Amino acid sequence: MYQTVEDINFIRMVETAALTYAKELHELSYVEHGTDNIVAIVNREFVFRFPRNERSARRLVFETALLQKIKGRIDAIPIPELLEVHPRPLYIVTKYIPGDHLTGEEIKKLSEEEQHDIGIKLAEFMHQFNTAISGLETRRLHSEANVDMDEEPWAAYFGRLFEKELLPNNLLKPVVDEFYPLWKQYAGSEQSIYTIHDDLNPNNLLFTGARLTGILDFGDANVGSIESELRKLYGSGDIVLRAAVSHYEDLAKVTIQYDHIRVWAIVHELARFTDRLKRQDTEAPLFLKAQENLRNWVPNFPL
Repeated sequence: MYQTVEDINFIRMVETAALTYAKELHELSYVEHGTDNIVAIVNREFVFRFPRNERSARRLVFETALLQKIKGRIDAIPIPELLEVHPRPLYIVTKYIPGDHLTGEEIKKLSEEEQHDIGIKLAEFMHQFNTAISGLETRRLHSEANVDMDEEPWAAYFGRLFEKELLPNNLLKPVVDEFYPLWKQYAGSEQSIYTIHDDLNPNNLLFTGARLTGILDFGDANVGSIESELRKLYGSGDIVLRAAVSHYEDLAKVTIQYDHIRVWAIVHELARFTDRLKRQDTEAPLFLKAQENLRNWVPNFPL
């Protein structure tokens, strides 16, 4: 790790910045698997996040503004608490949230009661997040940070892959023909007005044992429907998802369409699979995970 002079200078910069928060530097570790940021964890007390490129920097500016807006307004589950924004070089400092990651399969192996409690906590978080900041305010923060220039809305993304461009394999056509029109019908009837995290996958959830104790990475927060928000929970099992749906309905006094969530999950993975197959990026973990999910969710998936 970090062999070049530039990288060595980066480590020195992190160490110098860390000492402004910690009197002594006992432990410094790096999390490099993130596509947007390099993350440095100091003494398991502070987290430093450094954007990898200009796109990541715009996303970090948006996330910073969002965290400032919702600070103190969410207590269902710990979320990153912003301590400082350093402009040059750009990085942010947040409090460390302890916990471990569980895979979707590991979550499904927990007891029914434990899975149910996870769904309840996620519903409480979602409802508090929805009410902490409006969709209009989130759109404004997007615009001010210029992250809109980096985004392709879901309708445009799916339309490009499934309508405007040739499919990379004709075996995908029956699957696309079955689920993409359903998605268009469902998405057109949903209320896409809520501020949503938009990436509630296990990589962004922290657990202490079986208890959900943290939610990370608000850089992809967006405006959308509750059904779209819940799509990432589809892979964590029916118990978690149905508990989240039921409790959110009670809290928000709304009705959530379960089949919409299923179709959102399938079309999202189908797009991810199709996009990477087209680019022949078939060894990528995201491609392999999409393929695994589609084989589990779509009867007789052909690839």
